Amino acid sequence: MTKIYHPNVDKLGRICLDILKDKWSPALQIRTVLLSIQALLSAPNPDDPLANDVAEQWKSNEAQAIETARTWTRLYAQNNIEV
Repeated sequence: MTKIYHPNVDKLGRICLDILKDKWSPALQIRTVLLSIQALLSAPNPDDPLANDVAEQWKSNEAQAIETARTWTRLYAQNNIEV
């Protein structure tokens, strides 16, 4: 699993998103779910975290948290394709 530095995603890859929990409905289109996940990944919500340590960093120094997220992306998400 690719590591991600994000306040709304925990170490197990679980995502804190209302439509995946209490707002879930079988009537939701997969497009809506995917767009919601994409929006959350682009705009973190540190006030509703799964990763409390990351959320605290985001609240206290957002610029540093964003830089850490970029570093993790370079380290863990780029060029890690195994064949």
